Amino acid sequence: MSDTGERSATSRPALRMVAAGVVGAVVLPPAAAGVLTGIFLGTGWVAVLAVVAVLLLTGLLLVVAPSESWFGGSRAGRGGWAVAVAVTGTVLTWAGWVAADAAGWGLSRSPVLWWPAIGVLFALVAGVLLRRWPLALGSLGTLVVIALVLLGAVAAVPEDAQDRARVGELLVAPVPGYDLVPHQGSWQVVPSDARRGGEPSPYVRLDVAQDGPDCEIDQYQSRYPSGPDCEVERPGLFFVERSDVIAYFHRLEGRRLVLTAPATFDRTALREALLTARPADPPGTFTATVPGYTQSSATPELTEFTPDDKALLPGARHIEFVTLGAVEPQCSPVALECVTESPGLRYQRFEDNHGYTRVVEDKELTVRGGMAVSRDVLRTAALDARQPTEEEVDAMLETGQPAPRGGWMRQAVRGAARFLFG
Repeated sequence: MSDTGERSATSRPALRMVAAGVVGAVVLPPAAAGVLTGIFLGTGWVAVLAVVAVLLLTGLLLVVAPSESWFGGSRAGRGGWAVAVAVTGTVLTWAGWVAADAAGWGLSRSPVLWWPAIGVLFALVAGVLLRRWPLALGSLGTLVVIALVLLGAVAAVPEDAQDRARVGELLVAPVPGYDLVPHQGSWQVVPSDARRGGEPSPYVRLDVAQDGPDCEIDQYQSRYPSGPDCEVERPGLFFVERSDVIAYFHRLEGRRLVLTAPATFDRTALREALLTARPADPPGTFTATVPGYTQSSATPELTEFTPDDKALLPGARHIEFVTLGAVEPQCSPVALECVTESPGLRYQRFEDNHGYTRVVEDKELTVRGGMAVSRDVLRTAALDARQPTEEEVDAMLETGQPAPRGGWMRQAVRGAARFLFG
């Protein structure tokens, strides 16, 4: 009878371990996916979904919490055990995920592997916190062995191997007249002339400054242009020209208003726009009617205007290649236009950009460009996309791109592997 009672007493905590593992495996993956979804919905949603995930995971662990643990058998003790298992299990799952990927095991790409792995980790954490020495020591020893095996595998893989493999999966294509530039987790191609000389700002700005004598401008200030090329049209109204911008100055209500535009802007149109300058809301600000532009912001010192033609915006001539895991093809709900041109090739247009999405084996490639890039160029780039060459991979890695998956956790895993195994 005593042997049966001891086996029963031991089996009940063991069942609690199994239950904790099941809760972790079932709840953690969808909870993490929900939090990641919140990133795309906004900061507020991230906080809400994170709180919901924590409460759900901890609440279910509380249901299976044992009466015998290092936290005691009271309600508070059971709650402490649930929180400790939830937090420690989540952190160890994250660290294990990062370590397994760094070791080249591909754990993150296989639900068949990650669900049992999460269950085992949560069960072992639960066992360590039980007030049963055989289970606690056995669970702790198993966790230590798993950690050593993982870190040893990480140490055996060159530090940049994972980055090289990830960069090698990012599809790209050459575009005539463009230069390839590594970007954060993707490739960009930018116009060759833009890289050499930069692109002038397309914005128009209305500055409000202290009044003074005509053509007397502080040459060291940078809010608006100054220089010797100053032409007074009438008292209080004068024109200044620089190689990249032009500006009209106008005296109004004891203030000096300065309307600055790109050098390509028509001088007469700029003059007429400045003469429409007037006080506006909120009080203390000024506005003006600038043809082809819409006011985007206003303060007592500065009002900015954005071109209505999206092809004039910064980066409107840039093209970006984004490679993701293949998903079910569907149109974005915010797309202004969505056309499936052929199986696996879809065009979408948004307010500030447009592009093609193409399915390539197990990947989904999106070639996105600004409104100054033609649709034909984007289609050709999507159809010509390929794996990057070794030289291109080297160029990406030399810039430090992309940021390592796992961030500080990956650095911590690498540091531990170097410390233990050299």
